[in-house]
Amino acid sequence: MQAIPTLYFPGACDLALSFYRDAIGADILFHHRVGDIVDAAHVKPGTAHRTLRAGLVIGGLRFYLADGHGVSPGFQGISVTLSCASADEAERTLAALADGGTVLIPLRATAWAEVFGTVVDRFGLHWTIEAGKRHDAA
Repeated sequence: MQAIPTLYFPGACDLALSFYRDAIGADILFHHRVGDIVDAAHVKPGTAHRTLRAGLVIGGLRFYLADGHGVSPGFQGISVTLSCASADEAERTLAALADGGTVLIPLRATAWAEVFGTVVDRFGLHWTIEAGKRHDAA
């Protein structure tokens, strides 16, 4: 069994795919539109261009993305953690995800990481960015 998170971006999936590819180097594995997959007799008017399912890899973790027909927008109770190789990479990553979003915790040292910060991106997804384990952390 494999767990693959699915993230819904109602009406904004194309924008999200491009943003994550450009901002943090995500790899787009595939991108299926409703009109390319669903029999034309079953496609609701105005939805053929919507994303039925796309595959994205961020830091080795696979995600599915979709416009999510009928799914309400919003992410609550979840954060995606990116463990960066260096403080510089963490700084670049936080800044890229903050473009159009909001930094909640600027990068700073914590008990468990040399740098740690959080950001909510332009789509409302919460990200935790960290780099370097503290040698004095248990």
